[in-house]
Amino acid sequence: MKERHGEVKHINGKRVASPEYRSWQMMKNRTSNPKAKDYAFYGGRGIKVCERWEKFSAFLEDMGRRPTPAHTVDRVDGDGDYEPANCRWATRKEQARNRAYAKTKGWLLAERLGIKQMTAYHYIWQVRAKDKGDTKWFSMSPEIERKVRDFLEEHGE
Repeated sequence: MKERHGEVKHINGKRVASPEYRSWQMMKNRTSNPKAKDYAFYGGRGIKVCERWEKFSAFLEDMGRRPTPAHTVDRVDGDGDYEPANCRWATRKEQARNRAYAKTKGWLLAERLGIKQMTAYHYIWQVRAKDKGDTKWFSMSPEIERKVRDFLEEHGE
């Protein structure tokens, strides 16, 4: 028998689902539907939804309502499954800081220097490449290089 949860209503002939239900549906779709646009980044690389969350009511019980319209489901460990211990409601900014390349804390360097995040990541990449002997792409002023090196040293990199 199909689960009844009251999260989908029909208003003026249109199906309207709660934001939490839509998040749950999209999570399940990207992990189990090979035709889904983002399947390759989720189900295609082995990310699954835990058995408990096959039921929407369990997902809602564990996650609760999203705190604001800006929050979506985020996996704390990007290589882990969708399960209570690995998921939270997070803003896009919080999620961006949780991505693999963000572990360099380039976003923090960007804030410190007043530059775009991708520029900060590029600076970090250039300094690391220079340290490995690859100076082909190096185009940074000595002042910026010093600031990046100071930042990397400060953060144990």
